[in-house]
Formats: sequence, structure tokens, C-alpha cells
Amino acid sequence: MRRSVKYRLLFLLSAVVAYSLGFTYLPASLDEPSALIRLSVFSVIYFLVLPLGYWIAIIKVSGQKLWKLLIIFSLSSLMARLSFPAEIASYFEFIAWLRFPIIAVLLAIELYLIVSIARGLWQARSAKGDPRLTAINQYGANPSQPQFATDSSDRPQVQDDKKLTLGYMLATEPASWYYAIRYFSRHHVGAIAHITSLSSSRWHLLSLIMALMAFAIGSYFVLVDWSELVALFSAGFIAYGAVLLCANHRIARHYSCYLIDDKLVLNHGIWGMLVVEPNRIAGVELLDGSAQRDKQDLSFGRGVSNTRIMFTSPQVYMGAMGQLTEWVNRVDLVLDEPQQFKSIIEAANLNGELQLQEAS
Repeated sequence: MRRSVKYRLLFLLSAVVAYSLGFTYLPASLDEPSALIRLSVFSVIYFLVLPLGYWIAIIKVSGQKLWKLLIIFSLSSLMARLSFPAEIASYFEFIAWLRFPIIAVLLAIELYLIVSIARGLWQARSAKGDPRLTAINQYGANPSQPQFATDSSDRPQVQDDKKLTLGYMLATEPASWYYAIRYFSRHHVGAIAHITSLSSSRWHLLSLIMALMAFAIGSYFVLVDWSELVALFSAGFIAYGAVLLCANHRIARHYSCYLIDDKLVLNHGIWGMLVVEPNRIAGVELLDGSAQRDKQDLSFGRGVSNTRIMFTSPQVYMGAMGQLTEWVNRVDLVLDEPQQFKSIIEAANLNGELQLQEAS
């Protein structure tokens, strides 16, 4: 497991434990014994320890933007509103008032999603590739930059980081339907190789869908006595995840590695994507299984890596459906046809160089 993933999981576990302890041990009133001491301890945890941990685990280690600290501060404010004593929780009442503009924004986003989904599905009838590629092509690494032009972090410049993240996230919805329904992806370009993964097996998909439906039914029975409307919404929202699971399976089985519009696309299911131009690939190395692999490198596939791609400059990997982006210098793959993959990439790289020479 890579260092950045370990830190994310560690922070997530720490946040769950901290908030759970807060709901358990925070006093209901300041009149209780040792109430001020417990309140002070959890205030430090909520608004100092957790933000510091978020900065280390998510922003520094994973290379995320500093503005994302607002996420943990807003979450801690919400937890304080729900768990602090009534005398103190009232100072966090602004969180409750914020629900109205938040609901309005969510409704606007929902309306935009409906329109974008309908438009994306209509356009997908003749599309040859992933709808998420539109966002990457439009807001990703600037194609007008020279091949080795980098900023102070030795990374290619990105045209619009916020639009890239938001655009990719919104494009994930039509992309999930595009891949989940075979008819929509019938014009998709063929794969040049397949990444070996558990997600590509049908029994794995069936197991996940059964577990998802069991979870949806369970959530309904847990919530139905409290609110039937909330129970139906919760169960329906969870069951809707079946679309993502089906899309993830079909991507892993058929479209994990392909070339489109002079770009190499590596899909880590529906959850992540790496798009790179062949002329930015420094080389493709075939591994024999005894080669040492850096655990911090990005890797796709289940088993022993047999292919390694090195880049001429760092490339952006869109992880967690675009919410966690990483810059990688190389990636290890577990392919079914590594030699075929290497030959095709070298041929594509050579064709790109010849076209550049002819243009000059």
C-alpha cells in the first residue's frame, strides 16, 4: 500500500474515532463534573489535532490544495454543533442556518446534473471513449506548454485545477451510465491490453451487488420506524451504487488500457484514471517478477507487476473520482499482454516523433 493511501486511511480512522469519542464523552451540560476539562480536550481535538492531521495526511503527503482545509474545519464545526453542550453548541448555530443556502446550491447542482447526464448520454450514443476525457482534455495539463515546461514543483502546468476537479467529478456520472449499459459504449475503441484485476471477474461483481442490496435493505429496516421517507431515500441512494459497480466491472474487463486521440488511457476502474500522451512516455520496461518495486509508486492490477511506464515529466492521476489528484513519475502495471503493450506504445511514440519532425 502506498504511503499516501496509508495516511488517508489513518486520518479517516482517526477522525471517526475522535468524533465517536466526542459524542460518547462530551457532557450534555456545563454543570456536569469535569465538563470544562472534557470540553477543552475535545475542542483541541476537533479544531487543532484533526486539522493538523488533515494537513499532514491529505494536503502535504497527498499533495492536495491548501483550501481543502475548509472541509475538516466545516466538518468539525458540524460535529461541535451536534455534540457540544447546549450552552456552547449554540455558538455553532450558524451551521444550521447554512443549511438553507446549502440546500439551494445542492438543488442547483442536482438540476445541473440532470441536464448534464441527459446531454452526456445523448452525446454518448456516438462517442468512442470515456466522457471524463472531455474534462481532462479541456482543463488538464496545458497542451500548449513545451514538453518539459514545469512549474516550481517540477510539474506540468494545469489550465484550471478547480474546473478540472469539478468537471471530472460531474463527468463521472454520465461515464458510469456510459459504461454500465453496453449499448452506450458500443463505439468505444478497443483495448491494447488488459490490466489484471479482481474487478474484472463476474463473480466479484455479483458479490458486490448482493452485498450492496443487502446493505440497502438493511438501511431501510433500520430507518423505517424513524421515517419512511428517509428510509426509502437512503435505500434508493445505496442501491443506485449498482450503476457504479457495473461500470467499474465493464471498465476493468474491457477498457482498462487503450489508445484514443493520440493519448494512452489507463483506467483503475471507475475510481481513477491516468491519461498521458505517448510522447511524454520516456520508456516501457518489462519486469520479470524479481525486479524491486517501490511501494510508493502508483500501480494498477492484481499480482506481480510485469510492466513499468516511465514518464518524461510528472503526470496527473485522477483518483477517488477526481477528488484526490496525484502527480506520478512512473506507474507499474499487471498486464495480460505486456509485450504487445510495449510494442504498440513504442510505435505510437515513434509516429508522434515523426509527425513533429514533419511539422517542423
